[in-house]
Amino acid sequence: MKFIQVGVGGFGAGWVERIVADATASHVALVDINEEALDRARRLTDIPAEKCYADYHAAFEQVEADAVLCVTPPAVHHEVALAAFARGMHVLTEKPLADSMAQARQMVGAAETAGKTLMVSQNYRFHPWIRTIQRLLDSAQFGPPDNILVRFAKAPRFEGSFRLKMEHPLVYDMSIHHFDMMRALTGREPLSVYAETWRPRWSWFDHDPCCVAVFQFEGDLRVVYHGSWVARGPETSWGAYWQAECPDAIVELRDDQVHMVFADHPEQDTEVEMQKMPASGQEYSLFEFQRAIQQKREPETNGRDNLRSLAMVFAVTQSAREGRPVSIESVLEA
Repeated sequence: MKFIQVGVGGFGAGWVERIVADATASHVALVDINEEALDRARRLTDIPAEKCYADYHAAFEQVEADAVLCVTPPAVHHEVALAAFARGMHVLTEKPLADSMAQARQMVGAAETAGKTLMVSQNYRFHPWIRTIQRLLDSAQFGPPDNILVRFAKAPRFEGSFRLKMEHPLVYDMSIHHFDMMRALTGREPLSVYAETWRPRWSWFDHDPCCVAVFQFEGDLRVVYHGSWVARGPETSWGAYWQAECPDAIVELRDDQVHMVFADHPEQDTEVEMQKMPASGQEYSLFEFQRAIQQKREPETNGRDNLRSLAMVFAVTQSAREGRPVSIESVLEA
């Protein structure tokens, strides 16, 4: 599949390497407003200079491609996707899908009108440990979970990044992964949330990098989330620490390893063999995107499905702002 990649610096540089390493995908044009990032990507991909652009409109007009890979700041996702659909291209975009629910719904509608695929790279659900926990919970051998605890602690500096100045940087740029994982792991949809966000005095972010939220899901499931991007102590993995309490056992994710602790034998700790996958993370996102298009089906993290994960983000920030529980459905319908 032939890709025009919009955004090749920062996280985009990793995507450049991912496509270069994939035998089924290739770049036909690169776009970035940063000349140095564009030149690095050009040298890595061997794309000729005339196929490297500062303006994605020019690239879309002059280069034929099957799809656009959008790795820009979130504020630009909407306009890039609409322009791509207007040119008859599929879109694989980084998260979050858009800066607002209205823009996200417009992107989904534009994809459906054009008959093209819109997929969000929620790559955290594409790891063996997620699939392993899914398998355990789906088996119902321990009973359905009623309580889930998620703790995330990291301290990334993001020197020169837009994340340092964005509002709710943790929730918009990272927690969206964890919220999407909640849906993937449980197979249930969120109903409401009560949340608070704050900025510790030592924070290097301009806005709140910490969040605590209590979600109510279908089936009377509660999920408690505590996240920080300015952690002072031991850090979790990027996937976070997870504890799912079922009637007969606890399923834990610790440092990206899955463990079971049985309720009647709490002294026993069993590490679970990981689910086998053809790829993981970003590599699986690319694999799923191309395979879904070939099979003429929606990818797992398609735009319409991802509206619910995105609604969790905006419900959290609304709850923190208004100091009250917020219905997820009200955010979807607003």
